[in-house]
Amino acid sequence: MIPTLRLGGVRISIHPALPVLVALALYLRLGPEVAIFAAVLLGHELAHLLAAAAFDLHVSALELLPFGGVARIEGLELADPGVEAAVAVAGPLHNLLCLAGGFLLREAGWLAPGRGAFFLAANAALALGNLLPALPFDGGRAARAALSVRLGTPAAAHWLRGAGLAVGGTLLAAAVALALRGLLAPGLVLFGGFALARAGAEQEAVRMRPWREMAGRAAGLRLLPIQCVAAGPGQPLRELVLSFRPRHYHLIWVVAGGGSASGPWDEAEVWRALRERGADARAGELGRGV
Repeated sequence: MIPTLRLGGVRISIHPALPVLVALALYLRLGPEVAIFAAVLLGHELAHLLAAAAFDLHVSALELLPFGGVARIEGLELADPGVEAAVAVAGPLHNLLCLAGGFLLREAGWLAPGRGAFFLAANAALALGNLLPALPFDGGRAARAALSVRLGTPAAAHWLRGAGLAVGGTLLAAAVALALRGLLAPGLVLFGGFALARAGAEQEAVRMRPWREMAGRAAGLRLLPIQCVAAGPGQPLRELVLSFRPRHYHLIWVVAGGGSASGPWDEAEVWRALRERGADARAGELGRGV
């Protein structure tokens, strides 16, 4: 287990695969390339942090991965979709700007051919790879923010997770096909394996997001559109919460078999019922004391 670090209130952890890859690169005498890639990766993540700070969002944790990082940003659940998308694309945008600047420096003769080419390749890989509209990449997070308003966060994450699994599987299949022809492509293996490994973790994290969003609103409500939801008395509240749309405040009508309805109950009542009755609370128990 790699120990975590704290920098400016941000808890920083390192994925175990990252130091393994660094050690392998050093063994292969690729020290300068490791330093260049580390600088490019650091700039990518710093762009995310600066974008979050620009919207007054606090980054509490950051996990560094072989092809980027995953940040835990407090308050992102309550931010507008445009804010979430802007934070997500800040990293790839930084790499694209570095790529454009690198090309200009190369044309001016101020960029060394060998290491300069690796700098350009590293920025291109991080930019284009992370802009893929699939989870766990930054492009997938931006697409999830846009789709979640219409589909809900869990549903949007489900489709984009599937896209991430497809990307990972395709890259691994391509690596196998190249290997059968005698060509080794370790980058495809690492990138594809990363997509497959992180896609499942993204789906699990998103399942908790409506709960965090509802809990955050319980501490203080801002102006939000109303979304009405109808549910049967036996509907588990834990499943009902997963159908909530981001950046909406929900009113719940409980409709019995005969067509009679009770309510509307708001999110505060749902939150109270879950706290008092536990995860097995049903919609028919809204409005009832313990």
